[in-house]
Amino acid sequence: MQKPKIYLYLLLLTFTACTAQKDPTIIAFDVYCEMVANDAKPMALQYPMDKAAVDKWWKEMQSVAKKHQVLLYRETDFPVSLLFPAEATVGKTVVLIYRGKRLAQYQQWKTDVQAYKGTDSNQLEALARRFGRLLGYSPKGINELLSKNSAYRNLASFGVTQQLTHLYYEDLTEAIAFYEKILGLAKIGTAKFQISTDAFIELHPFNETHSKEQTKSTAIALLTDQLPAWYTYAQEQDIPIKYTYKPKDGGAHDGFVAIDPGGYLLEFEQFKQHPENELFMAALAPAKHMKTAIKELAFYGSITWTYHNDLLLLQQFYEETLGFQLVADQGWTKIYQTSPTGFIGLVDERRGMEDYADTKAVEIEWVLSDMTTFSTYTAEHWKDFGYEDSSFMGPEKYIYRVGL
Repeated sequence: MQKPKIYLYLLLLTFTACTAQKDPTIIAFDVYCEMVANDAKPMALQYPMDKAAVDKWWKEMQSVAKKHQVLLYRETDFPVSLLFPAEATVGKTVVLIYRGKRLAQYQQWKTDVQAYKGTDSNQLEALARRFGRLLGYSPKGINELLSKNSAYRNLASFGVTQQLTHLYYEDLTEAIAFYEKILGLAKIGTAKFQISTDAFIELHPFNETHSKEQTKSTAIALLTDQLPAWYTYAQEQDIPIKYTYKPKDGGAHDGFVAIDPGGYLLEFEQFKQHPENELFMAALAPAKHMKTAIKELAFYGSITWTYHNDLLLLQQFYEETLGFQLVADQGWTKIYQTSPTGFIGLVDERRGMEDYADTKAVEIEWVLSDMTTFSTYTAEHWKDFGYEDSSFMGPEKYIYRVGL
């Protein structure tokens, strides 16, 4: 009866003995090689070492590399960038692990780094990000390294606690009544409504900046797991429906689209377990249901969809300048988490429900926990965005606000 336990114990002893025979340097090197071999990283770096240490382990490193069918390059003049502190690599040897054309890509980057003699922070940051991508780091990972080794900060690093979307109406009284009486959202003040714990909309009359003629170029997704009940209720209330409710087995999401009194599209939507939603579902898991005043119906999050000509440009802005994390990639839409239950969905306007417009009837605001430090930082580093009076303009002329 004791034999299985004895065999397991002997197996553990054998594994421990085999592992103990390898130096931690080679164990780590083996892991890096395996990651490159499996395309988990385009290129990897063994941590910087003295030349003598590399000489000591070189034959074993070559053997490990051969096992994984990867290539090695000994770099004795590693360029200094904002990605890593200079003292970590100066005078050291760095072993590069790669496959295919990646060495040429690294050498092109090295040439560009060494050729640039300027001090422009944007150019230095761009060079660092280029190498970070070559190493397979995520935008968030690159942001964290830049924050450690330079003056770089992003909006998210100042603590976003709420997302607020501003919408504009000809008949403000009618719009307020719709969100308060028909949808049953909790009203804060005179025209601010709570969708989820930290996602809000605020309604305004048309003004000089946002007039009746403007394209909406936005839509609001109301996240719920009560779609059948919401759809029945919307029909009972004669809310105009643009796209009907047609649930699909195996799809990434279900929903229907209604129209509010000002012509804004409201997408009642539920995201489901699906390969493209895995990170998104994890982000939504802690979300609490925010009950409305309607028949125990509730929402647990919101996505503000915005429509763009240059989706890649906006991705770069959201990841690098704003510092938000991509939680769902649907190809022509990219969803970013900006607050615990507030999200922005960037949409290619060629396939979205709305069109791109240079001026649009929407502004987006994020509430920060550290507004004072953010204002100080932006005064020096955000001049390109015209930051003034807690407002700035991003790519494609979307207006953003920050508050406390």
